[in-house]
Amino acid sequence: MVRALLTRGLSTVRAAVDLIHQAMRPGEFYLGASYSTEHTPLRLSADGFYLEPADATPEAYVAWLLALCQDRGFTLVWPQSRWSLLLDERARFTGAGVRLILPCPDSETLAEIQDKSRANARLADAGVPLPHTLPVSTGAEFGEAVAALRDGGRRACVKPVRSIYGLGFRLIDNSKRPLERFLANDCFTVGESEFARLLDSAEGQTPFLAMEYLAGDERSIDCLADRGQLVRAIVRRKPANSQWRWQIIEDDAEAWDIARRAIAAFQLHGLINVQTRERIESDGRRQQCFLEVNPRMSGGLYLSCQAGLNLPYWLLRLACGTVDAQQIPRPASGVQVAKIEQAVIL
Repeated sequence: MVRALLTRGLSTVRAAVDLIHQAMRPGEFYLGASYSTEHTPLRLSADGFYLEPADATPEAYVAWLLALCQDRGFTLVWPQSRWSLLLDERARFTGAGVRLILPCPDSETLAEIQDKSRANARLADAGVPLPHTLPVSTGAEFGEAVAALRDGGRRACVKPVRSIYGLGFRLIDNSKRPLERFLANDCFTVGESEFARLLDSAEGQTPFLAMEYLAGDERSIDCLADRGQLVRAIVRRKPANSQWRWQIIEDDAEAWDIARRAIAAFQLHGLINVQTRERIESDGRRQQCFLEVNPRMSGGLYLSCQAGLNLPYWLLRLACGTVDAQQIPRPASGVQVAKIEQAVIL
């Protein structure tokens, strides 16, 4: 039995533990999990639960994690956070006989991935199609960028250089007054002059990207990667007319190629999420463009696994060397999926 530990991460950690339990053979894995509070549904899923130290310094956290692995016999750790720290400390874990599943080769690569401007530059060199994008830090730069996009017949949107979950994304829309947006609880649009003032108030400390708005369907590509090689991918398309209520899993060569290039460019490893969205040309043609790559499981991982490919389970099998990449099954296509909420007693 391999004793594996998943550290504190997003809510998908519990889904991953449940998925591995569903697929594994009896006695194949013991799944421990750690989190920052005891009040988490993760305790109901994991075989063992461990409380992470509050406000630990980087060195104290590494010492705690190493001690936990040695005391509890964990030989495989799949970190869900603190990647930069653990990338720098990987040798200490290797010396203690503990393997880490980390998303990229080193902390510098991770920093590049998390900076959308730098990531886009590397992917452009790799031939990945991207939306037209301009960096902006001041109101004046933003005004020039919007004018350039508008001259090209493109609608503008903005997002922070560093962000997750789409936080800070806004579509530029001058048709509403600020009070109208406020009363409508509109968190999707912002006026051009409003946003220019926000940038100026930040005094250049919060860089953004001004981009062409891609009006077509969005795709979330959940990937199983092995040291820069795309092993398997599940493509979830989110049709523009679905209002985010349902998605469809498809066999999509264009999405696969974008994911393959992104994973190779950064030598990514483990479960990785790549997102694309379609540019709709004036003649109706559609082209997928890269939006971002996340070096972690996506929030919709459990939706993807409805296609019959249990990504967390096969990742652990690959990490343990008990399966060859060619033996991993391929996902079904044409599966329509949706999510529901479920109550549990803590």
